[in-house]
Amino acid sequence: MLIDTRGAEHRELETQAGALLRVVAAQAPDSASVAGMRWRMARALSDYLAQEDRRVRDARLRQEDGMLAKQFHGYILDWPVSRITGDWAAFGRATQAVLASIADRMTGAGSPCYPHADRVPARRAA
Repeated sequence: MLIDTRGAEHRELETQAGALLRVVAAQAPDSASVAGMRWRMARALSDYLAQEDRRVRDARLRQEDGMLAKQFHGYILDWPVSRITGDWAAFGRATQAVLASIADRMTGAGSPCYPHADRVPARRAA
């Protein structure tokens, strides 16, 4: 059961990250799509981190998860709709960077505990 749950969480993050990257790859800003995608990405990340918190006993990894959540929250706050539409290219770069951080955490430095992380589109794109 734990392996299946972890796999589902990773696949959900992959799906949401890929969809968000496709939105920011567009030439013109689509703030309505961005808002929805960031909300779904935040939800998937929150679910993933909550599940990890229940499993991870290592205090250092739990601290990294907390920092990742703060980083994503900061990304959301740093990019209100007016800024997104005003600097679409920079928003795309910021999105790629935050998704790469998530992908890096998912890989667990190459740990076999994270078998699906290599499929995260953000990791390949970064």
